[in-house]
Amino acid sequence: MHDVIIVGAGAAGLGTAYYLRDSGLDVLVLESGQDIGGRSHTVQLSGTPANSGAMFVYKGTNSEKLVHELGIETVPFLPTTYGIHVNGKTVVSRTNEDVVAGLNLTGPEKTELTKFIDDSLTEYQDYVSDRTTPSELHRLSDETVAERIAGLLPAVRDIIATAIRGGAVGDPANLSAKYAMRYFASYLARERDNRLYAVKGMQEIPRAMLRQLPAGTVRCDARVTGVAPLQDRDGYAVSVAGGAGGQELTAKHVVLAVPAPVVPHVVGNLPEWKVAALERVACPGSTTLNIVANIEGLPEFRDWAFVVTVGMPFDAIINPVPGGDGGSEKNILQLTCYGNSSGYLPGFGDDRERIAEWMEHVYTVAPELRGRVIGVHAQTWQHCFALLSPERAGALPELQRSIGSLHFAGDYTSETAGTHGAYAEAERVAAQIRAALKPDC
Repeated sequence: MHDVIIVGAGAAGLGTAYYLRDSGLDVLVLESGQDIGGRSHTVQLSGTPANSGAMFVYKGTNSEKLVHELGIETVPFLPTTYGIHVNGKTVVSRTNEDVVAGLNLTGPEKTELTKFIDDSLTEYQDYVSDRTTPSELHRLSDETVAERIAGLLPAVRDIIATAIRGGAVGDPANLSAKYAMRYFASYLARERDNRLYAVKGMQEIPRAMLRQLPAGTVRCDARVTGVAPLQDRDGYAVSVAGGAGGQELTAKHVVLAVPAPVVPHVVGNLPEWKVAALERVACPGSTTLNIVANIEGLPEFRDWAFVVTVGMPFDAIINPVPGGDGGSEKNILQLTCYGNSSGYLPGFGDDRERIAEWMEHVYTVAPELRGRVIGVHAQTWQHCFALLSPERAGALPELQRSIGSLHFAGDYTSETAGTHGAYAEAERVAAQIRAALKPDC
């Protein structure tokens, strides 16, 4: 019997194993895919590491602690511009006033958009400066973005909704105003002190953690088909299918480090309270398109950071290293198109026709890049990450709560989301297991 079996080798699963690495416990991680890292997946395009899922390391989080602890090279995300493409025109500028002034909008639409931007920036600055009162913070957590933008003019509402989907994946109806502020207003503010970019890509974090684990800790191509309590003793039986054929393993503790919608398919007969909590989690799909282009003679593209793309299959285009090279040549530009409103598109990665359609949309936003693209990678995710909605926030204690020695870890059980939330949950669950199996630790 293993001490711990972890289902999933994404950020939460591999992170849990990493935080248990010096515990002396027998830990096994089972991964259904062929590689580790989950949604922190990095590909090589024309010699440039490109993130097809998670993009940034956020300061003050477990992700930042890990990159320093593991010696992973990072560069700061230093945006100087913001951009919007709407009604056939792309405007990218160093000031929000210039962005709005250049858009194909009516006078009233520009006035309303300017006011919304100014109000959002004031709220954001109060939040990051700890001037937000507890009552205001509670209101931000309980209010959805959809409620906030419901009364705006349709064109303005479309711009804001697209910008929020581009930065935070979800539909405004499912996002709390507090959560959206971090991923929307921070780009508007050209925040230069909250994001880092891993030069070798986000997958370098789980890869570096894997190098710290004993050989054989992670088993890929091992799909867990069921987890059930043992009848004759404490612990769980874990049914596994994969390259080695079907087998049943046993463990004193099991950690489910898979997306919330997957949990009921792995564990049968969950308590009603856990099922109800899981049903309050939104984990929408997302599709990304990574592009590498040669921009020799087009220096203005180096300063692109975040461009909202209204009416496109992708909601935003992000340059993770604006003004810099991220370890690549100065004339090489890397962009990621986030198709969060498109959601999960099965087969997209191998569909040349659909990829070509997306590229035509890219050229609509940035016609100067036609003929300069030297690398393209398409990726689609069935469950991107868990939205921090008011519903999930209310269910968080039940989402985190273990069932005996069956534990739950992922961004959906975190107070935030994404890989930084997943790594925080990995540390929490590892501490629980240590306390249960080694009370003297």
